[in-house]
Amino acid sequence: MDNQPQPNQYQQVLTDLIKKQMVMLGPNVALGQARKVAGLTVSDDGTVSSISGDPQAVLSAVAKQYMALSGAIAQMTLESIIAKYPGIKI
Repeated sequence: MDNQPQPNQYQQVLTDLIKKQMVMLGPNVALGQARKVAGLTVSDDGTVSSISGDPQAVLSAVAKQYMALSGAIAQMTLESIIAKYPGIKI
């Protein structure tokens, strides 16, 4: 018996990731980012219904989408906070 992850495990990991991002970013943003990734089909509730191609590559691509977005959100959040304190510099 090998310890290689099964495709349905990737589906579950991706579903969990997308659903967490839906809470953090909102459903429209989280689903929009996930749906930009080729080979991934996601239902409106965040459930991954299918993965085509290499599931590890799909997972990596989804993670990169969210990391890129979270960086921008973190930057905007910081800028909005700093704007309230004109004496504070970044």
